[in-house]
Amino acid sequence: MTATPTAPTAPSSPRLGRPFLWLWNACAGSNLADGIYQVALPVTAVHLGGGAGGVAMVAAMARVPWLLFALFSGVLVDRLDERRLMRIVNSARVVILGATALALMTDRAGIALLAAAAFLLGIGETVFDTAFHTTTPSLVPPSLLERANSRLQAAEITTNQMAGPSVAGLLLGLSASIAFGTTAALYLATVFLLMALPAAPSPPGHDGAATAAHGQGSVLADVRSGLRFLFSDTTLTVYAVGVGALNLAWAAVYAALPLLALPPGPLGLSSTAYGALLMVAGVSGLVVGLLAPLATTRLGNRVCMALGLAGMAIGFALPGISPTPLVLGVGLGCTGLLILVNVITVSYRQRTVPRELLGRVTSAYRLIAFGCLPVGSALAGVVGTHHGPRAVLVLAGGVVLAAAVPMTLSARSLAPHAPETT
Repeated sequence: MTATPTAPTAPSSPRLGRPFLWLWNACAGSNLADGIYQVALPVTAVHLGGGAGGVAMVAAMARVPWLLFALFSGVLVDRLDERRLMRIVNSARVVILGATALALMTDRAGIALLAAAAFLLGIGETVFDTAFHTTTPSLVPPSLLERANSRLQAAEITTNQMAGPSVAGLLLGLSASIAFGTTAALYLATVFLLMALPAAPSPPGHDGAATAAHGQGSVLADVRSGLRFLFSDTTLTVYAVGVGALNLAWAAVYAALPLLALPPGPLGLSSTAYGALLMVAGVSGLVVGLLAPLATTRLGNRVCMALGLAGMAIGFALPGISPTPLVLGVGLGCTGLLILVNVITVSYRQRTVPRELLGRVTSAYRLIAFGCLPVGSALAGVVGTHHGPRAVLVLAGGVVLAAAVPMTLSARSLAPHAPETT
């Protein structure tokens, strides 16, 4: 008598795991706090009588650290435990924002204090963001990086771009000190979430003695090694420069949009209607972020890269060509496809770069990307002054199309494997 064969059990879909869930929650909490204070800083500067110059100084001080400290933050992340660094940074943010809230409550705050807080928070951002992007590959297997990064992108859009500004407006309606105090409390909550993460594993081939020896090396030599790896990989180089071009276009568009949409611009929208239209981009990005793993699996990276860049180019140029509220809403919805580009480029970097170099390569990569933001704002000012905001949008669409060609040709689907460490 033979046994009746049983049908094999279908393998269950692999899960991202509980450690990633803690990281996701910390991402959501930190980005919500980011979204609140990034709105609260310039609004508070206005309320303190800073004028255009004071607001510009506070905004600039928040971005300058990316140019000054980005490369060195990568060295710090590669030398130390990135999870501990994230806890330390967010603890420092609690102190900075708590002190700012106290100063506002006691009427001792001024533009200089806000600028100093913005500068210190900007330094923390360079370290935290670099550490955050190096943590994901150690929590999920390489085959799940696209899924993990899409979830993180969706959390960032929901909290930073959609919920953060709205919550900031409500809190600022109560008082600036409440807004900054609430942000400090959010960062404190993320410290406890980050404490739940398991200890970071040692990089393969790195024992204690090697780590100690590495820690005594030259900081500049470490920076050079990160830059050398970035520019030795053609795809990474194309992605870094391409994302820089996309950020340049993005900054130019969002500097010109108020002049196009609000009175006396051609659309003449109210502030409420303009804010509602901007929400379209956030909702679109959230939907695309949730669908990104399925899209990259079914269509492949190259097709998804082309779709993301085409959506961004159309979304920027179309309202410049035909400026109506409906066209602007459709264009902003198309820009949500950019999330496909983010998921592909971030996953490629995390999968390709050796873990012991990931912090330095990530910081060098992001230096190029964030360094182009002020260039885009300045470009919008020059072009908009001479040719109007519509020309800025059309030019931004052209910049995206120029970046799309090499980025799409460089995109390829990688077999899931762990990065080499030799």
